[in-house]
Amino acid sequence: MIMDAQESPGVAHPNIIEMHMLDLYKFFPTMTCSSCAMRVIYYPFIKVTILQQQQREKAKLYKNISDAFGKIYQRQGINGLFRGVTFRAFGQTLSSLTYVSTYEVVREVTSHPFIAGFAASCTASCINCPFDVVNQYVILLSKQATSQHEVQILKSLQPLRFPKEVRHGGRWILETSVIRDVGNRHGFKGFWRALPLLMINNGLHSALWWSSFEFVSGVFARMYPETSRVMRNTASGVISGFGVAILTNGLSITTTRAQVNQASIQVAALNLYREEGLMTFFTKGLRPRLIQNIFFSFLATLVYDSVKQFSLKDEYKSKVTW
Repeated sequence: MIMDAQESPGVAHPNIIEMHMLDLYKFFPTMTCSSCAMRVIYYPFIKVTILQQQQREKAKLYKNISDAFGKIYQRQGINGLFRGVTFRAFGQTLSSLTYVSTYEVVREVTSHPFIAGFAASCTASCINCPFDVVNQYVILLSKQATSQHEVQILKSLQPLRFPKEVRHGGRWILETSVIRDVGNRHGFKGFWRALPLLMINNGLHSALWWSSFEFVSGVFARMYPETSRVMRNTASGVISGFGVAILTNGLSITTTRAQVNQASIQVAALNLYREEGLMTFFTKGLRPRLIQNIFFSFLATLVYDSVKQFSLKDEYKSKVTW
């Protein structure tokens, strides 16, 4: 995160809040709790994004974002919007700690946000991939259909089949069934399907986000030096999230299709092109992904800045303007 240089003469003011400037006994526990809370808050947007990315143009279950939220809430209640959140939040909290640690270390060594962002996301993707795969099946298998036509649409979106008592069962029943089925069908590699593409997608997303974030926040610091640093950084994060979501949308769709359908990257991309044309890589599921990305960027920047502020060692507190 960028630091503001105070104008008092004779004081050395670093430009970056680096890992050695933080009290790690405060930083990591606070970051763990904050990361978990963030994943829970914006999980419904992830769910709707995956549903819209996976559905086919000729057989749509949801017309748009509001239709998806409305139908899920109407048929499953508030619990339906958060079905599978515990499993996903656990995986993403683990990977986020790896992400933050890798980013801070590489950023401190290379002084380059693009390299640090790419390395951090690639490392975190290796941990998060199995949780991602299982959660995508859970989302697609949750109770959502009210007619036979809708049942057939949902069945066409993924290959797993479970009885009603499993699909509508209590906590962890569907997750454990999916893990067992994927393991039996595809073995260990089934949980890391499309990992290279996931690393490229998430790596580019992270690298571009951090690069654009530092650029935009630097511009804002020069234009609005009197404005709160947290406000400038939060605005920079939102702008970066918006732009990066558009640039990486095609990779995101292809990754989701490859993981859910247990297909190769080439087959998933080719099937998408044949079924829905070239523009689907730029437009399919873009609206919920934009909202998800903007919302997450806002939360992540706000939380990350706040956690760093809380964890900063006493000797550096006078050198940072918040």
